[in-house]
Parts: sequence; C-alpha cells; structure tokens
Amino acid sequence: MPKNIRRILIAVGAVAVIALALVIIKIAFPEVEVVPTETPAPTDAPVYYLTRHSMGDVCGIHFSRNDGMDLSIKITREEGKYAYEVEPEEDFFGYDSGRFQSMMYTVSSITATSKITETPENLDDFGLADPWITLKVDFADGTSTTVYIGNETPVQYFYYAKTDKDNTIYTIGNYITSLFSRSDYEYTKVDTFPTYEDDDIYEYLTHFIITQRDGTKIEVYLDPELNMEGNITMSTYMMTQPYVSPCNSEPVQELLKVIATLKRETIIGYIDKDTLKDFGFEDPARLFLENKDGDSIEIVIGKAANGKCYACIARQYDEMMAGTLDSVTLLGYSMTSFDWLKLNFMKLQIRTPWIVDIHSVASLYYDFNGETFDMQLYEYDDVTGSGIDVVRTCSYINGKDIYEANTKRIYGRTLNFRQVGEIPKGAKYDEAYTTSITITLKDGTQRVMRFHRMNDRQYACELDGKVEYYVYVSNIEDVLNCLHRAMDDREVSLVYER
Repeated sequence: MPKNIRRILIAVGAVAVIALALVIIKIAFPEVEVVPTETPAPTDAPVYYLTRHSMGDVCGIHFSRNDGMDLSIKITREEGKYAYEVEPEEDFFGYDSGRFQSMMYTVSSITATSKITETPENLDDFGLADPWITLKVDFADGTSTTVYIGNETPVQYFYYAKTDKDNTIYTIGNYITSLFSRSDYEYTKVDTFPTYEDDDIYEYLTHFIITQRDGTKIEVYLDPELNMEGNITMSTYMMTQPYVSPCNSEPVQELLKVIATLKRETIIGYIDKDTLKDFGFEDPARLFLENKDGDSIEIVIGKAANGKCYACIARQYDEMMAGTLDSVTLLGYSMTSFDWLKLNFMKLQIRTPWIVDIHSVASLYYDFNGETFDMQLYEYDDVTGSGIDVVRTCSYINGKDIYEANTKRIYGRTLNFRQVGEIPKGAKYDEAYTTSITITLKDGTQRVMRFHRMNDRQYACELDGKVEYYVYVSNIEDVLNCLHRAMDDREVSLVYER
C-alpha cells in the first residue's frame, strides 16, 4: 500500500476515535441548562426635601428657640452683594455677615434623612408640641416654609422635625441644629486687628501702649523720620510714657514679635459687673495697637485660667463701667499671649555710650579693619509740603551724595551701640582694635570709639580712651551694612537688621 494512502487512513481513524470519545462524554455527563435570572437594578434611597430652592432665592430667615433666642434676618441683593437687615440690632459690634451667608446656603435646601410617620398620634412624643427650634425661611417667589425641630432621636446627632405643610415627622442631621443652636454673641463681629509677620511687623505697627496692672503706661511710637522731640540718638522708636526716651530697637522688636501676632482664640460669652472679678478684671491690664493705616484696637486683659487668658474689647468694657452697657463679651486668648505684661520699661530705653546732636556734627570717619568711609555732613533750609520750615541734613560719603533719610539712619545706627553690660573685672580683650568710629564736631572737637575683640559675639567698647562697656558685634556689622546699602543707592532699613 502506498505510503500516502496509509497516512490518510491513519488520520481518518484518529478523527473517528476522537469523535466517538466526545459522544460518550456527552452521554455520560449531560449539560445542565442554566436559566438566566435578572439582577434587580439598585434603587436610590428616597430623598425628603423640607425646602428645595437655590441660595439666591432666600430673602428672609427667622428663627427662634425655646430658650428665648430670637433673630430675624431680611436679605436683599444689590450689585451682586448681599445686604442683611437684622432684628434685634447689634448696637455695639454689629453682625458677622459671613455667618448669614452660610446660613442662607444651608436653609435653601434642607433634606431629611428619613420619614418616621405621616400621622403622628402625639407631637409631644417627638418634642414638636413645643419645638426646640422654629425656623421660617422666606423665598423670592413669595412662598415660605417653617421647619420645627424637636428632640434628639435615639440615634445621636439626628433630630425629629416637621414643617408647617403637614404633620409628617422626619429625622434631620445635626448640621441644621448646630447652625441654629449658637449663642447670640457667636453671630457678632467682634473687633479684630490685622496680624503681621516678619518685617511687616516693624513697617506697619506705628504705636503701642501697654498699661500694666499697677497702672504704669509704656507708650512707644515708630519714628520713621527720626525727628520726634527728644529723639537725640536718632532711634527708630521713641518712648513717650512713662518717660520720654529713645528706645533700643532690638528689645522693642522682640516685644513687637509677640504683640503684633496676638490673635483671639475664642468668644466665651457675656459677663456683667458682678462677675468681672471672677475673670481677673478687678485690676486689669490693657494693650493698645495702631498701624500706619490708622487701624487700632485696645483690649482689657484679665487673668489666665482654664487654659486661656481672659480679655475683652476696651471700648465695650469702658461703656459698661460707665453704666451705658449691662455686659461685655468675654474673649479667650492663649496662655502665653500676655507674658510681656511684667515688662520693665527700662529694658526698652536706649543705653548708648555716646549721645551727640547731629546738628553739631561736621563729619564722621569709619574704619572697619581697613575699609573706610568718610562721611561729611551738610545742611540746607527747606519748606515742607505743608509750609513748615525745616533744616535738612544730608551727607557725602567718600564723595557720593547721600540723601537725608539714609544719612539720618546711618547716623542713628552710629549712636545706637547698646551697652550690653559693664566689662567684668579681669576680663580679657585684644589690646589692638580693628574697628573705629570718629566723630568730628563743628567746633573741632573729636570723639573716638574703638572696638576691641573679646570673643566672637562681644567687643569691648573704648570711648574717648576709656573702656567700660561691651557691645555686640552685630551692632558693628549693622552700621557697616547700612553704609554699603547707601553706597549702592539702596534704602537703609529703618529697623535694626540682623
């Protein structure tokens, strides 16, 4: 038999065997018929709307509570902005309109979480015979809805509610009750003051008064023109109470870092004259702050207790003490907000080795380890924009004309070498000096200050041949930095730079 025919017969036989095997398997293991079943589509839980409008449709909100709280808000919109007419009026602080705007958004569409019954036998079972909160919302189409809120449900954070449309009882979430269970003072806009950071503190805060508990007043002004009466050292800050004195920039700036960032943490509630003592107001302190825009705030400070320091707005406190108000709004600040109340005012006063009137000076010569600056002062008469005659003081430094502000600020730094302390007996310092400043007066007299190294931070200060005090090297570096800025046609900073 030919080979090709043999291969064909073998292949046909193999196919027949496989087909027979499949038939046997199908008979032995018949297929089970799968009956298709329909999977029901998920259905959304029903949503029950007690009110269903947009925020812009709300034109009135009136709510009352069974504890006596009652507030009515009429809402109008002009040029895209909402205006609120509120009864009763808040005569002292006024209302925080931001509270009302969030309120409008919430009441425009109030949804219930579930429906309890359409035919309640007794409303008192749900606290709805005498509702805790009664909320009426007026809409621009002339309709209104009143929502009554009663008892809390057995499941926390939910409350029974119904509307004036029928007797159906629903449950609603506490997002509504938390909004309308606030105390009346929480709707007011209590005075605030801008908070500042970094160098903005020194640029914007122009005036502060600390009144200590014993009645001592410490009053300090920023003197940007360095020309306040008594500012003989050209200091950035001037103290006017309890004494008129130039101030040292460093301790004033350290103080400003604290008081400029003072921020209220909470509104606690109302207190009257009878409860003032409970919060430490029998011998209160005060803080007054003013910025260059004319914004100001003054607070009266009580005691620290219960994790906070008590305070209130001074103008409200003063009116209550005068008998025109029955109570004040008690505020809470952090425990550390008023550590500076025990401040010794003498720490702010400038202590400088030399005081020389700029108008008696002809020139200054600076030698910073071989880097020298020859500063020749000159004056001219001028008239201010308001018609006041003044004497301008400018200078040439190494022949470069320096305008008045930079001249005065450099000169102020030259006098503002703070006496950190007396040099202890036996303390060692380099006999040689690397830095010196020489002032030549118009009458030819010279005064010389030399600096001898003690360590990396402190230099012994020799004035007119006598060594008594030491100063910080940062004072020297600041003067050098000011000279560099002036020579580069940059403004010399008014405040002390580190």
